Amino acid sequence: MALHTKLQNSLMNTINFSLRNGSQRSDITDPELVIAISLVFDVLDSQAKISLDHDLLLPILISSVFSSDIGLRQGYFLSTIDTDIIEGEGKKFNWSTKSYSYRQLQSIASGPLVATLGRLSRLAAFSIGQTEDMTILQRMLQDLSEFSRSLSIQWRQNKLSEIDVSEEMLFLSDETIRTPLPLLWRVLRIGMFAIIVMLTACMGRFLSDDPKGKCDVTLVLRILRNVCFVSSRLGTDTLTQYSFVYLAAIDVLSQFPGQAEQFLNEIQPTEIGKTPQNPLDRSMDLYFLNTAEQFTAILGSDIASKLLTPAAAPYLRMDGDPRLLQLFEAAHCIMLAVLAAPQNSDLASAEIEPYAEFLFEVCHKLPSSKTVNQSVRQAFPQLISPRQFRFAIKQLIRITSPPWLVSRQHPLLSSTILEVLYTRLDKASSQPLPRSRSAEETGDGEPMSEQAVLVLALIDSLPSLPLDALEDWLPIAVRSIRLIQAPINQHAVKQRFWEVLSNGEMDVDRAALCVTWWGTRGGREILLYGRDDISDEPLMSGALNQSSKL
Repeated sequence: MALHTKLQNSLMNTINFSLRNGSQRSDITDPELVIAISLVFDVLDSQAKISLDHDLLLPILISSVFSSDIGLRQGYFLSTIDTDIIEGEGKKFNWSTKSYSYRQLQSIASGPLVATLGRLSRLAAFSIGQTEDMTILQRMLQDLSEFSRSLSIQWRQNKLSEIDVSEEMLFLSDETIRTPLPLLWRVLRIGMFAIIVMLTACMGRFLSDDPKGKCDVTLVLRILRNVCFVSSRLGTDTLTQYSFVYLAAIDVLSQFPGQAEQFLNEIQPTEIGKTPQNPLDRSMDLYFLNTAEQFTAILGSDIASKLLTPAAAPYLRMDGDPRLLQLFEAAHCIMLAVLAAPQNSDLASAEIEPYAEFLFEVCHKLPSSKTVNQSVRQAFPQLISPRQFRFAIKQLIRITSPPWLVSRQHPLLSSTILEVLYTRLDKASSQPLPRSRSAEETGDGEPMSEQAVLVLALIDSLPSLPLDALEDWLPIAVRSIRLIQAPINQHAVKQRFWEVLSNGEMDVDRAALCVTWWGTRGGREILLYGRDDISDEPLMSGALNQSSKL
């Protein structure tokens, strides 16, 4: 044990001496030193790991991984690929496995830094946690920002960036899809994961040691934007570390509305109001919409009307293009967030009718609307998923009901929206929607029909209605349930109706009205026994109705 400790101490002294006298080292380069440290780091005890001079190690590690010739080379290898992508048979582009750029990519992927990038990123994360000087972390973020920006620029200069993932089978040769392309995305994925690990540790330090936000977290969000062409391909919903970094940075920036507005202006789409053709630009538009949605509660109405809604406008109608599905969903989310922000009441008054009209059959016209869109496609269920449709209707009813200011200018709009829902039930399909779009609607995964989803949207909206409207719509909701033809769906919707009445979604006044309706105004009989002929005349307890045969 004593010998092990002595060896560790000697090794730490040697490493720290090398770090502190880098200009005098002639027999070992920075990348080689980083590799040597990473190989022994896991076998060191805690005290030895802490004794490393992390303030000196971290900059060398970042530079070696992302800038050195045996690392990721600032992403410049991406632009060299373009010259080797040649149009071949069937007008498909081919990237040969015999090309120089592919051999270069193989060399990078099998190099000692990229091949062990997972271990090196953990070493970097540990160093971030031990670094005493916060300015070193700020410089690290700047270095990562420069790398990610270079990576994005080099990717744009590559023909592959012009091909959407859904079109690769159409435009790329079998050889390209089989070998070079998977290797390229593996290298990019490894690089992105390493960045996320480092940013996770960095955000942890910011939250614990920099509560006043002196470090520029906009750099973190810029880095994530620059690598969004990689993350959008992989999907970020299952990446918990990515979600932590993204949401933590947004939480910090939300404390500074001025900086948040400046940041959004800097990353806004290049051509607001137009759908870009390049998939890279579309992925950045998606990042902008998702990020801007998080700040709608703190932004002024000016930026909402001049930037947010115009940026979302071209994606509100997907026009059957499957490549725009994520953008379509993000655009609707940000529109609902903008309309729901209290400071945007004037904007909501102007925009809410056209938006409500779109959620239904767009060739129909709401009674109070002045315009008719002649498209024959339906927003739901052709474009909007059941979950999104239900959420959108619920939000619109909430916004157009008291005490929201919009309800003063459009007092009947909430009832109009529900009336359109109810009248559409007659024409709605009773066939189950595709499982991928409807399975989330019930706890047991049963597919829901269009009819059932319309009724669920109506039921979800009940807690937001004013008392007089709620009293009118409770029996209508029950009659709507009885119109559902599929027994399984009808049972699931009944359960949801009962949950809304009894699980606390109603406030005190609405809950009291529901109890009265259920117990003494025939609600129980209508729902459980299907009786619509409940008498409204006052009766003494124990009295007989005139139609009674007794």
